Parts: sequence; structure tokens; C-alpha cells
Amino acid sequence: MRGIKETKEEIQLASNRLRGLVLSGGESRRMGRDKGLIAQDSTLWVNRAGKLLQSVELQVSVMIRQVQRTAYEKVVLPEFELLTDLNIPVGGPLKGLLSFHQLYPEDDVLVLPCDMPNLTPGLLVELIGFYHRKPDYEAWMFKNQKFMQPFPGIYSARLLNHTLDKIQKKVLFRHGLKYLLSTSKTAFISVDKEAAFRNFNSPSDQ
Repeated sequence: MRGIKETKEEIQLASNRLRGLVLSGGESRRMGRDKGLIAQDSTLWVNRAGKLLQSVELQVSVMIRQVQRTAYEKVVLPEFELLTDLNIPVGGPLKGLLSFHQLYPEDDVLVLPCDMPNLTPGLLVELIGFYHRKPDYEAWMFKNQKFMQPFPGIYSARLLNHTLDKIQKKVLFRHGLKYLLSTSKTAFISVDKEAAFRNFNSPSDQ
């Protein structure tokens, strides 16, 4: 087990080249309302995710769609940067990631969705330490016996730049994150904490 001092040093080193991003731009069709604006213990999911990133000393941005901006400007914590996605010919989480990359092309990014309220700071600390100890990879993720977990995950600027270049050249034909990670140099941490990675997608999940 790594010592407290060693872990803090890893976080401080990583924070010099790593930013935090909350993705809250989904259409939330199954939930029936904007998931980022759902409150749990008086805290909106989008703000809870931002605070989680803040707890590991990262600067935090929140990515949404333009149509959401008016509602989010009223409630997102002022210390979080509110961004709207750019005109990139992909959909889903990759669009938010690449929009962020175009604004911060030199930075690696630790990404959370707004709809995983069971995540803990300890998991992020573990991921950042792994990222620090495995610098030769392009992405850093958790993986259980069944699935890789694209979130929370760290995506390098190098990987995102390479992906954006493929899109611009029209040679990237699959836009899912699992495909992207499976075809990239990705480092995985094995975990068995499935509940922590659960996405809340419908009212029955709450």
C-alpha cells in the first residue's frame, strides 16, 4: 500500500499537467430530465462530480450543450468553468472530450460523467497515482472482470489529438469510447467495485 505522503506527491505532480472535466451534455432521454440537474443530499449531480474532481486538486470544467447553458449558468458552482461543445462531427461523450481538447490541446484530462454518484475520492486518487506511475500510455482506466470502464478515466492530449486528426481526415469510422480505448495504448487497473461505477440512467436507478 502506498503511503499518504507518496500519494499526495503524485496528485500534486499530476495536477500540473492534468485537468478535470465533467460531462453533462447528454440528452437524458431515459431519465426524462437533465441528469446533471438532479439533486442528491441537496447537491446537484453536476456539482457533486465537480467537487469530486476538486477534491483531488484539479481545475474543473463542465461540458454541456448550448441549449443547456441558461439553466446551468444559474446553478453550476462559480469555481467551475462552464463550456459548451463545439461543432465536431461526432456524437456522445467523444464530442465533449474533443471539444475540451480543442480548448486545452496540451492538457491530459480526468473525465467524469455527471451520472455516477457512487464514485469516491479514493478511486480518483488511485487512478491519478496509476497515471503518474505509467507515463508511457495514452489512457488510464479501470477494468473489472467483464468490462472496461471509460469513466472515470484519464485521456492524454496525445490520444485526443490523434483521434481528432483521424476525424478530420475522415478515417475514424467508430466513435465509441470503448472502441477508442481498445485500439489505443491503454493501461488498466483491475477492480471489483462494480457498484461504484454504476451509471444512473432512469428514475428506477435512483
